[in-house]
Amino acid sequence: MKLNIEKAKSLRRKQGYTQSYVGSYIGYSAKSAYSQIESGKRQPNLHRLGLLSKLYGVTVEELLES
Repeated sequence: MKLNIEKAKSLRRKQGYTQSYVGSYIGYSAKSAYSQIESGKRQPNLHRLGLLSKLYGVTVEELLES
């Protein structure tokens, strides 16, 4: 179960959200935590994937690599 990084970036930009906003929304306190996800250095857990899917209006499956 691995996040599709390009899809996540695309959805964030389409919604007009900053990395800092998304990171705060999914419960990260450090500003750089979400940027580490988008750079592939970190993977969100299942709970945070659920929050991302809710924020972007997509299913968890749509956020994952095929």
